[in-house]
Amino acid sequence: MTSHATGACLPPEEALRNINFGRPENQRRDLVIVAVLLTLSWSLTGLDSPQSLGVTRLLRSSVLAPFLAADAAYDRRASLVERAAVMEVERADLYTRLEVAADLERENRDLRAQLALPERLPGSFVVGELVPGRPSVGDSHTFLLRGDSLAGLQAPTGISVPAGLVGVLRSISGRSGLGEFWTHPDFRVSVRSATGGATGIVRSFASEGDILMLVEGVPYQARMAEGATLETAGLGGVFPPGIRVGTVIAEEDSRSGWSHSYLVQPAVQPGAVRAVSAWKRPVEPEVAMPVDSTDAAELPEAPGEAESDGR
Repeated sequence: MTSHATGACLPPEEALRNINFGRPENQRRDLVIVAVLLTLSWSLTGLDSPQSLGVTRLLRSSVLAPFLAADAAYDRRASLVERAAVMEVERADLYTRLEVAADLERENRDLRAQLALPERLPGSFVVGELVPGRPSVGDSHTFLLRGDSLAGLQAPTGISVPAGLVGVLRSISGRSGLGEFWTHPDFRVSVRSATGGATGIVRSFASEGDILMLVEGVPYQARMAEGATLETAGLGGVFPPGIRVGTVIAEEDSRSGWSHSYLVQPAVQPGAVRAVSAWKRPVEPEVAMPVDSTDAAELPEAPGEAESDGR
């Protein structure tokens, strides 16, 4: 207690003398360290590529290993924080959409009951985790979809998120499947304008380094205004109707007397999605055609059967 109190009352000049910095032995140690570092740096500059690569690997696995691990952990934490913020926004948007969908479903059911229409079978959706660039790493047009409920799906089937269309699932094996983004050169989907006034076929389109969409085959007498929203038409049984595809930017080409083509800004960029929904399209009941026994009895016999009976 007395030594601490005495040291605290020393004048500034005496306190500075007690500091180790600047002492001769410390200066010699610093000079030795600097000399060793300069020697190492000079020797490393003379190494060829394989040797420098070996030294780099050695440093990364020994001295720099804790710093690299800390940097990787920081990147993972930053990614998780960013993903949590995105999921928070998606949850709020999903909650709003569910409330609106519940009201629309009730109104639809009431209208169908009043018009004596059969129940609509829209199908359901299965949530899965999307891994881009698989099975060919580096191929930006393909993806791997993983989920416990994929076994009950029928391929091909549409892949989407609440914001819009993502791609198509081509094959399924167990709890995983392979698919293609809408950026794939072979991707096609039938679309219609949100007002229902025009229809066409959408494919990917490269324009000045950006990958956009192009809607083709729009009837010449029907036009799409700039800013019009396009959604899936539901033709072909791969996509359900009503999934947002994109927004019309401008007219690209016009074949006189035949059709129009329009550039489309996609609703979803493939690299921005991880959790997606796969459409589990409904199984339509098979309707057996009734056969009248009296009509079947009056059918004439085939010539071969008549000859065999005669023999």
